[in-house]
Amino acid sequence: FVNFLSPINCNNLLSSSSPLSQQEVAVKIKQTHNLTVLLKQCSEQLLAEYVHHQGEPFNSPDFNPPAMAVPGLPSPPVPPETWLALSDGERLWHLAKAYAVLPGLLGSMWRQQVELNPLASELHQQLEAAARQCRGLAGNLGSIMGSLGVPRPPPPSPVLGTAPASTFLIKLSGYHMCRLHQDWATRSHDALVLLGTKYPL
Repeated sequence: FVNFLSPINCNNLLSSSSPLSQQEVAVKIKQTHNLTVLLKQCSEQLLAEYVHHQGEPFNSPDFNPPAMAVPGLPSPPVPPETWLALSDGERLWHLAKAYAVLPGLLGSMWRQQVELNPLASELHQQLEAAARQCRGLAGNLGSIMGSLGVPRPPPPSPVLGTAPASTFLIKLSGYHMCRLHQDWATRSHDALVLLGTKYPL
């Protein structure tokens, strides 16, 4: 059980991808909801740590560039205010699609930041932890979807394209990656809260 009064340790989010029986689905939903609570908070910490190490203009309080697509990472299909209007199956499908690629993209960000900011050990640890957390959530989502009969999205296609042409563009891409990661973490939490009300313990 998660003790929400304890300090958050974003490096220790555990999950299971084992198949579920119908009797276990409510427990798995509750466990996954607890994981999304921590994932949401850790994604907020990651964004703050990321901008802290990128220098100007990223660490400026008024830095707020227009949204930019991240190659290989799907954007949420609807605005936040209509996310919960989707069916449970639609939300789970879109979450599974995003979390299938997030671990690899966060791993790429880690490698970029090790090169650009070699002394930013806390940022490196948070990026590694974020990738592990996303793999864990992907496993939990797969178990829930299998139990509820929700079809899974097809495997993600390899990301093609060239690397950003400058250090600034690498940092900008990473910034938008952190923003999208935070958005998906919030949506996963909201989805599991609603799902939990339909499958109470």
